[in-house]
Amino acid sequence: MSAPRPPAEETRAGPWFPSSPVDLGWRNVVFALRTAAAALAALAIAYWMELSDPQWATLTVYLLAQPTVGAAVAKGAWRTLGTLAGGLAGLVIVALFSQAAELMVGVTALAIGTCFYVGARLRNYAAYAVMLAGYTMLLVAYEGSLDPLNAWTVAADRTGEILIGIACITAASTIVVPRYAGDALREGLAGTFSGLARYVATAMRLSEPPAVFAALRQRMVAGVVSFDALRSYALFEAPEMRANGPALARSVREFLVVLAVARGVYFRLDAFQKDGQAVLERMRPALDGAVARLEAIAADPAALSDPHHTRRELLAARAQIAATAGELEAMAGQAPFEPLANGVLIMRRAGDLLHGLSMVVVTEAASLRRDARAPAARRAAMPAEGRGEALLIALRAALAIVTLSAIWMATAWSSGFSFVAGGAIMLFFAVNQDNPIPAARTFLVWSMAGIAAAYALMVLVLPALEGFEALAAALMLVLLPAGLMAGTPSRAWGGIALGGFTISQAGTGNVFTPDELAFFNNALALLLGMVVCLALLAAMPVNSRARRGQCWQRAIGELLPAVARGKVQPRRAAGEIVTMLAGLLPRLSLDRLRDEDFFRGTLGTSSCAVELGRLIGVAADRATPPETAHTLAGFLGAFAGALERLAASRADRPARVAEAEALVAEARAALAAQMPSAPGEEARAVLRAGASLRFIADRFDIDRPYLLRSFAEG
Repeated sequence: MSAPRPPAEETRAGPWFPSSPVDLGWRNVVFALRTAAAALAALAIAYWMELSDPQWATLTVYLLAQPTVGAAVAKGAWRTLGTLAGGLAGLVIVALFSQAAELMVGVTALAIGTCFYVGARLRNYAAYAVMLAGYTMLLVAYEGSLDPLNAWTVAADRTGEILIGIACITAASTIVVPRYAGDALREGLAGTFSGLARYVATAMRLSEPPAVFAALRQRMVAGVVSFDALRSYALFEAPEMRANGPALARSVREFLVVLAVARGVYFRLDAFQKDGQAVLERMRPALDGAVARLEAIAADPAALSDPHHTRRELLAARAQIAATAGELEAMAGQAPFEPLANGVLIMRRAGDLLHGLSMVVVTEAASLRRDARAPAARRAAMPAEGRGEALLIALRAALAIVTLSAIWMATAWSSGFSFVAGGAIMLFFAVNQDNPIPAARTFLVWSMAGIAAAYALMVLVLPALEGFEALAAALMLVLLPAGLMAGTPSRAWGGIALGGFTISQAGTGNVFTPDELAFFNNALALLLGMVVCLALLAAMPVNSRARRGQCWQRAIGELLPAVARGKVQPRRAAGEIVTMLAGLLPRLSLDRLRDEDFFRGTLGTSSCAVELGRLIGVAADRATPPETAHTLAGFLGAFAGALERLAASRADRPARVAEAEALVAEARAALAAQMPSAPGEEARAVLRAGASLRFIADRFDIDRPYLLRSFAEG
């Protein structure tokens, strides 16, 4: 499980209490009411079964609260597996080590570290299940060791309470105004596609200043991340989604490719307005026509419902763009080389944009086709590049458990179990997140609010109540606003903490026996455990810098040189670069300059691989003049070597960047001198090569920070 990262504007607004309100739309109101009803039903069932701690059933409901059926079923299924496995493991530890406290702590910490290592290598609810198994094992082992003879009863009650909560929230999500992940996936895909079409139109029209365009790109990236999350748990609803998983994953890559190309078109058009007006006037009708079609597609909420019409519109716009590019190429030898090369580059990249949008339409139509007979995709192996990071996360989790346990043993605190449990909760925020502190701190703050609300209920309200109906009405005063928060993505952890800790700390046991001293002792231990673990997380940060450095090294030092030497297909290299970026996408905060540089630079490198492939194609074209072919062959070999030296350098990286940039400038100057004086196929070939070199040269201006940074270091 990974904590959701707040959007950039909320990160800047303040870390403690963000300013924007909760979602009061009807769907979220239904979600809040449904979750509260499930929590009260779980509490009633636990009362009826006379379980020892009924509040665990209600706490489970809020920990599992999800807006769609697929998410609830997915999380519930994985939590069930994790709970059962962790409970059994905890009983084994109690049976073997309950009489040797130090050995039990060591074995438990080792097991927790192992669970967090595996969890860090997995994604979404599979990761959640493994880490939850470790958490449940910790609770059963430590609580059971306090009374080994009744450890089985403790484990059975705790497991039963959690399973009741799972059953109630899953049933409520499935029966009460169900919202299926497949439907949300389609809506999310349609919304993202419409936003993407509008984003491309903005890039082609050049109507927004750079700051506004950058903000639009950030919103598009957030949409892609949300779509990827929906895709990951939609497979729990229908086998056809599971079978079409690879096609859905391809949609994410297509989104990123379009984002990359649109940004390049925007900046090239911005520069071209200053020195290419004559050529730009020839290009404008085709660009305006494409913009009009894109805006119509973006404004049509049913654009993806009729993929044939939408694709036909995109192909028509692309044909107009290609015709204009052909007109520009026909001017080779009659107009200045540099403006023509810029114009050809812009039109070619605009065509790539429209092709990318067409591929999104095709992929969407294929992936959401209900064909249950399709074979299920093979499960991908865990990538090797995450091992070091996962190991550090595991070591940190084990050290945190040892530290918390040692404090408990040294102080002999009667509420030491709550101290350890509170700290262990914080560890869930430290997996697959570069900066877990903001979300963990928000959870801590709202846990305090939940405990305060629980105290108020326990002292002022519960003593005056008679019957379960009155208790349910009183609890609804907190559960409803907590549910509204839990259903608002940027407030999710606050709502879970408020609802969960209010109902779990309010004294909702089978027998109401208010004990203010015990309440404060337990609450203090729980919160102090959270604070200690939060401090440990801050003191031992683990992030994805090493993986980013590996991605940079692979792209700059291996893939681009291999493409330039003709050893790797350009599209294959570009796809691998985008795939590496997609794996890191949830870890990026684009309001941070370093992350923004990495994101846009990686996308630019992917496009650069395609342009290097086009240069290889021009060099091999029979229509290319021999001296131009020789120039391109020499450039490609020298540029590959320069990139390898850049990737291997550290202290002299600026000099290596300057070396590669000089090679591009030299090749561009040579092509300008070699341009035939008369139009024809030879002039067209030289112009196409000049357009690709223009794109590569842009990378040294637009993405220079990406080339100069060392992303593996702090």
